[in-house]
Amino acid sequence: MGKLADLLKAERVDARSLRNRLSMRLKNDSLLVITKHGQPVKVILGYNEAMDLLDMVDELSDPRTVKAVRAGRKAIVSGAAGVSLWGEKSLRLPRLTRFGSQ
Repeated sequence: MGKLADLLKAERVDARSLRNRLSMRLKNDSLLVITKHGQPVKVILGYNEAMDLLDMVDELSDPRTVKAVRAGRKAIVSGAAGVSLWGEKSLRLPRLTRFGSQ
């Protein structure tokens, strides 16, 4: 929930102000929410944050990963330190590189 909290706390700037001081704002590494008539319409975030976000989306679109996360959470709630992903064939995950390619 850290990324969502960062987005909700991000500075908001209207399009006119952004246009007038774009270079200054792009030097800042923080999230920036662009508004139109006071309503959020776009978000500017750094390249690394965008890559992290895309990695998370890619991982969460894999049903095996979601199943493994749920099993791990359930095990932790029941008092276990975690769940072995390598011992059970049904929970075995492929070795992933950036964006889920194997």
